[in-house]
Amino acid sequence: MVLGFSLFIFWCALSGKGDAFHLALGAASAAGTAWAARRLWRLDPEMTPISLRAWPRWPGYLAWLAVEVVVSSAQVAWIVLHPRLPISPRLLRFRRRLPHPMAYLTLSSSITLTPGTVVVDFEDGEYTVHALTEGGARGLSDGGREGEMPRRVAELFGGEGA
Repeated sequence: MVLGFSLFIFWCALSGKGDAFHLALGAASAAGTAWAARRLWRLDPEMTPISLRAWPRWPGYLAWLAVEVVVSSAQVAWIVLHPRLPISPRLLRFRRRLPHPMAYLTLSSSITLTPGTVVVDFEDGEYTVHALTEGGARGLSDGGREGEMPRRVAELFGGEGA
């Protein structure tokens, strides 16, 4: 019910249509998607919807992530356009315990969305990430200290170390 309503509100915000036909189409689409997704939540008890306490923290996290993506895009563009191509590629491994499978997915997606970094492997809470520069690697883990992105994802989901 909550998922269907959320999808309908999201559809209304994106479509910009307010006539009866389009609203009915949006409602049917949202209801159908929620109905089709209902089994996904039942397959794994860990994949329950995120607690209501976490929802208010998402806008702040997404705003921070958007800024990180823009800054990283500018840095990668500068590197690509620089005549000497000042890269220092590296593989970085770090472990982060998070309270929910969606938290692991959020961290993996956030890393990969940020230009200059990509998750190469993930197993049992350990990430292997390819970073184009040393600065990109430091944003994830810095000499045994946790980087800002894993810390923010843990805070978002209310995990340990948050």
